[in-house]
Amino acid sequence: MAFWLGADMGTYYAATLILNKEYSPSQRAVLARVLQGVDIFPRLSMTLILPSGMTIASLKGLVPLSYEWLVLFWAIGFLWAWLIWTIHRPTAPKWGKKLLPYENFWNWLLLFIVSFAVLFSLFTDLFITENWLKVKLGLFAITVGILIVVNVMFKPFGLAFEKLISEGSSPEVEQVISSLIIRGKPWIWSIWIIVVLNTALGLFKPF
Repeated sequence: MAFWLGADMGTYYAATLILNKEYSPSQRAVLARVLQGVDIFPRLSMTLILPSGMTIASLKGLVPLSYEWLVLFWAIGFLWAWLIWTIHRPTAPKWGKKLLPYENFWNWLLLFIVSFAVLFSLFTDLFITENWLKVKLGLFAITVGILIVVNVMFKPFGLAFEKLISEGSSPEVEQVISSLIIRGKPWIWSIWIIVVLNTALGLFKPF
């Protein structure tokens, strides 16, 4: 929660500063680099929250996962983390961007797998029996869905920002950048709420 929520708020603040037209393109480029560097922490948190959560749930007897399944969860989690690190960190190699389609595919696959696990548990009680844990996993699935939406929404941002840096500010470029950041705010707020709710569910187990 600390890395995810705290770093995400730092990313959010840097994004709002980028909207300030009084900053020069070079200053806004520095802010964008800070944003990208801080943003890697919530992305990495997301990759490891599932294997760590499933491990705790297994140790407490809440899910019927064997040692082999937990090893698989952690292997996938670390592979996903490597993918994120290779694509999204500020110093990522140029070839890392070529892996972006694999990340997009994985996000859709993960959304399907987690959603299926939640629905399977709701209708059969064969995987997860605790209702609070079902909701917790369901909220994680919603987070993955929001991630997919945000990734699609922000596709034009990179080109617009590169144009801002190379050609300077213009009404058209400023409109694209500001509209994307403003439209993305409710989605980011939603993730914050989900992170807090999921933490509360794990602590208090209300039902």
